[in-house]
Amino acid sequence: MMPTTDNFRSLFGVLLLLGLAWLASSARSKVPVRTVISALALQIAVAAVIFAIPPVRNAMSGISEGLKALQAATAKGTQFVFGYLGGGGTPFEVVMPENNFILAFQILPLMIVISALAAMFWHWGILEKICEGLGFVMRKTLGLSGPASLGAAASVFLGMVEAPMVVRPYLERMSRADIFLLMTAAMSTVAGTVMAIYIALMQRTVPDAAAHVIVASFMAAPGAVAIARIMQPPEPGDTIETDKPPPKFYQSTMDAFTRGVQEGVNIFISVLATAVVAVAFIAILDMSLDAFAPNVGGAPITMSRIFGWVLSPLMYMLGIPWKDAAPAGMLLGTKTTLNELIAFISLSELPAGTLEPRSRMMMIYVLCGFANFGAVAIMVSGLSAMCPSRRPDFLDLGLKSLGSGTLTNLLSATLLGCVPFALISSAAP
Repeated sequence: MMPTTDNFRSLFGVLLLLGLAWLASSARSKVPVRTVISALALQIAVAAVIFAIPPVRNAMSGISEGLKALQAATAKGTQFVFGYLGGGGTPFEVVMPENNFILAFQILPLMIVISALAAMFWHWGILEKICEGLGFVMRKTLGLSGPASLGAAASVFLGMVEAPMVVRPYLERMSRADIFLLMTAAMSTVAGTVMAIYIALMQRTVPDAAAHVIVASFMAAPGAVAIARIMQPPEPGDTIETDKPPPKFYQSTMDAFTRGVQEGVNIFISVLATAVVAVAFIAILDMSLDAFAPNVGGAPITMSRIFGWVLSPLMYMLGIPWKDAAPAGMLLGTKTTLNELIAFISLSELPAGTLEPRSRMMMIYVLCGFANFGAVAIMVSGLSAMCPSRRPDFLDLGLKSLGSGTLTNLLSATLLGCVPFALISSAAP
């Protein structure tokens, strides 16, 4: 379990990422160093608590088993509605069982079930109390304002539009720095609705995928504070305190159930459409490159290879071995230009041996966030609808939050990369 050169390179990568954030800062001399160090310490503490404390580690195993139960329950529904397309028995002999998996009918319906459950848990106060607890910890340890800490904590469970809705009453009065923090947290975390999908996709190749996806989303919250406070430092007197409870989204359990299902269906359709169009666009670009660009190394140039070439030096400096840097760069490029779902599907479908186990683990943390161009447009539109008077700030900070969200995800992966992989794998549930 001795550190390797890859671990030391990851340590350098942490400093590199913080340096990149500092170079992009709007006020380099005003960076609150104490807050940044405390946020990094909280990031490390989150991972240490989950991986090193047996009761918490066992809870992660329980979440993994609970997800499997949800998958089995969802399969009952998909098989009832879609028959063999949803995983049920076929009325004919299957001669190519390796092609029997259909993403749209066998994995993605899980997000509808999770959406309905999340809505009911929020209405019952369970998720709300968890978010308030996380917000309290971040407020006391990092000195954040009440709305900023609550919004960042809500991002761990809610989507990039839903999380800011929790602090909607405060958007008008929030400082520019706190708004940027809210946007960074939204870009660097994933909603519980899709978190389950990523776990389901990765469980086939990473047995402890559930723990890593959950840790990645929890680590991203304090990580977002560190990066956001560097890139957009607060001004004196910016802090406002929470003086109103979070809004009530639902009138009753039945209202939460029905609206949760509808919201899940909307996400389901959006994900399906985005996946179809994104894959089609990549195919068009690949065909164009094949038609006009010469082969390199005996193989045609593709967008995946371009992403790999451009981003592989960065991935190497963050601690990924050089032989894994090209596919890792390809995955990061796919996530940023398309979305994290396409990148997670690509990661789950990589042939065995393409990435070392440590590199595959680090890429889960890199991909576990909403930071892509399409998500920025969705988030800015949602925030502008909630608070039209702050639309200029939302527009001005939109692309900057894409960079800060990406840096936050890379920071989480690189911090884990500093630890010998044998130590993490032995501690994982």
